[in-house]
Amino acid sequence: MNNYFLTAVAVVLCACGEAGTPSGPAPAPTAWVDPFIGVEIGNTLPGALLPFGMVRLSPDVAPPNHTTGYRSDRPIRGFSHNHLSGTGGGARYGNVLVIPETGPCDLFPEPECQDEYARPGYYSVLLKEHGKEIRCELTAAERVGFHRYTFSEPAGQLTDDELLRSYAAGVEIRGRVLIDVSAIIDMVEAETTHNVKSGVKILSDRELEGYGRFRGGWGGENPYTVYFAARFDRPFDACGTWKGMDFTTDSLREGANVGAWSEFVLPQCGEVGLRVAISYVSTGQAWQNMESTAGRDFDGVRNAADSIWNRSLGLLRVEGGTPELKTVFYTGLYHALTMPTDLGTDENPGWSSDQRHFWDFYTLWDTYRTVMPLYTLIMPERQREIVRCLLDIYDHRGWLPDAWTAGDYAYVQGGSNADVVIADAVVKKLGGFDVAHAYEAVKKNADVVSDNPYKYGRDLYEYEKYGYLSDNVRNGSSKSLEYAYDDYCVAQVAGALDLEDDRERYAARSGRWLHLFDPGTRFFWAKDTEGNWRPGFSPVFRRPDYWNGPYFYEGTPWNYATYVPHDMHRLIAEHGGPEQFKAFLDELFDGGYYEIGNEPGFLTPYLYHYAGRPDCSAERVRDLLDEFRTGRRGLPGQDDSGAMSAWFVFGSMGFFPVAGQDVYLIGTPLFTRSTLMLENGRRFTVTAPNTSRANKYVCGARLNGKKWDRCWFTHADLIRGGELVLEMGPVPSDWGTKSPPPSLSDTSKSNVTE
Repeated sequence: MNNYFLTAVAVVLCACGEAGTPSGPAPAPTAWVDPFIGVEIGNTLPGALLPFGMVRLSPDVAPPNHTTGYRSDRPIRGFSHNHLSGTGGGARYGNVLVIPETGPCDLFPEPECQDEYARPGYYSVLLKEHGKEIRCELTAAERVGFHRYTFSEPAGQLTDDELLRSYAAGVEIRGRVLIDVSAIIDMVEAETTHNVKSGVKILSDRELEGYGRFRGGWGGENPYTVYFAARFDRPFDACGTWKGMDFTTDSLREGANVGAWSEFVLPQCGEVGLRVAISYVSTGQAWQNMESTAGRDFDGVRNAADSIWNRSLGLLRVEGGTPELKTVFYTGLYHALTMPTDLGTDENPGWSSDQRHFWDFYTLWDTYRTVMPLYTLIMPERQREIVRCLLDIYDHRGWLPDAWTAGDYAYVQGGSNADVVIADAVVKKLGGFDVAHAYEAVKKNADVVSDNPYKYGRDLYEYEKYGYLSDNVRNGSSKSLEYAYDDYCVAQVAGALDLEDDRERYAARSGRWLHLFDPGTRFFWAKDTEGNWRPGFSPVFRRPDYWNGPYFYEGTPWNYATYVPHDMHRLIAEHGGPEQFKAFLDELFDGGYYEIGNEPGFLTPYLYHYAGRPDCSAERVRDLLDEFRTGRRGLPGQDDSGAMSAWFVFGSMGFFPVAGQDVYLIGTPLFTRSTLMLENGRRFTVTAPNTSRANKYVCGARLNGKKWDRCWFTHADLIRGGELVLEMGPVPSDWGTKSPPPSLSDTSKSNVTE
């Protein structure tokens, strides 16, 4: 953890007295957030941004680097305006790069970096080069990045008397600010974005504008153009442009590898302020975005960003727990509110629409399990906008997306995951969209063969012919399992419209997972088109490039062995009953085969609930929650657009969503009290006064004063508001063992595999 952050927390704790017994007002949520948590391993973004903001202003380091453009062990090259957070694969964005420096013009400086500090909406670092220092500060509005650079002699270089004399004598420092219009995040050994063409034009002694056209990176070519408008708060003393390494005083440049430079003659500790507005539509729109911040200065924007983040983070409130635990919690919530990118109704370059548009669903396969259910609870209007955006993409491009970045479809991961997002919204009665229209879209996924199943829709030819995807199809086995759950979700939407025949048909299809279940091994495996098992089964089978299959996407047979979220009771029966299934889960965890670092396993530690053993779920979940810590390596895997962080947020509050269903599983809370701010002023609170590392078992519960013996509850139970009180103890009890969560085979008339 960085020193500035430790100091901030120490100040907070001094103001509050002993942890857990504050003597004054509770600290604001932003005081607990450390944006550096997870920047290594988790690929989280340390820079300045707003919730879902179009500008994510953050440091980029010399290659090679992570998908964020950042690594702790590399020198900072500069600060660019659009980024992703938590993603894998090849990098995207890192455009409109601002490079402050004091020496000769250098597009790849390697300054010494000290005193990094970040909190929501603000980032700073001290760069040292050529015997000078540059204090770099960043903050952000939704579409405008604010920079403040202070150029000075290094501390200790001048005595106080010398410093005063230098001021009196007018000793000057030359500061330079470069804007690299062609910049990208360069990971070196991964799918890389390419600059196609760029242009920059100096308009006056303090203003310039330009554009960059790019393609490539994870997800395909996906060409896009980013436009920018830039305004300094003081006039240049010299300026010009460059192409390649040819620096001139020309005011206009176009081509590849172009940019603009500006030089300032400054007093000791002289400041240069810069604001950069971006647009994906035009330079004119970029200037309009700039004018939206007229009259605001750096400190005002920074304070506004802090207030915006406090309002968003304040939608969840936790009490009890250690300072470190609160830091991990609120940082996790912060990460979950970083993506997707809100383009509003005026920044979609693809088509005109009155629907709010979002980029960087990266991907729904990652976020449908935790992030989207979290929005449904604390930001329901944002989730309605997201669902309407998915349907708007369907209307204009023909298919619901799984991954959508830079205005185009990216790679599908797993099944047609928008089906789960829509079903989740339908069964929870989220409202705000046309359910019949949504059913048309998910039904197309289920029934129409996609012409490009790696970008949208499903690979249905074999799925329809054999009831599964064979070993001829990349990731065919895991796709088959996900298609089965997608069919269940389509059935849910059909049921909401009282289309009983359709509901029955898709519910029956959701049993196709049985085609690839081998009772002899109790694992899912691969078959050929004749129905023969593929030779070479191993529960830990995985190629080095496991994201390419051949049978399971980003996982082993162990990782997918329990992926039947809609019919766990049928899967348990196939294992021989609850005791045998519990033993299977025990082997998974005790043998070291479980991986919390990837989404297919998010629900797995809670599956003991379905076998009547919520106490075992408590043990597994509590151990996994301990893997989330403070520090730059504090996440157990890539954050994947906040999916990993949202897993922790739910788990630490003491309940977990079964995405696509109206069910939450009661877990083991880390806080004595967690409160969700719901719509219309309602609140839902989970209270666990005696929870601790030892007292991890729920021994009794009351929901709104009523005795609650189930280890689960529904969205309807939660959304009305109220309080769930959990009695925690050090040893298991029989609480929750007699009413396991529901499964399809409990009530469905369609208990046969189609």
